[in-house]
Amino acid sequence: MSKINKSQKMREIFENNEDITIKEIADEVEVRYAFAYQVIRRYCDKNELEMPTENTENTKKERIIELYEEGYSIADCSKEVDTNYSYAWKVVDDYRKSKES
Repeated sequence: MSKINKSQKMREIFENNEDITIKEIADEVEVRYAFAYQVIRRYCDKNELEMPTENTENTKKERIIELYEEGYSIADCSKEVDTNYSYAWKVVDDYRKSKES
């Protein structure tokens, strides 16, 4: 019996689930997003398929701004969105500057 490798498993999951995102594939196979993205991108290129699109309705940046507007501190925003404080601070700083102009 041959053992299936992670790349093969990701390709099988992608083939069998047309609405799945790369993040969901990465989570299911327990690999980093970048690795899953590379595997699926190569598979799509080889088979002339379109890459799956990620749900961008609520990105980390948008979620940080949303939480900040609700009164969360920058530290709480970074914890809630599971990102580092410096990224959350930069997002909020850019947002504040854009509101001023």
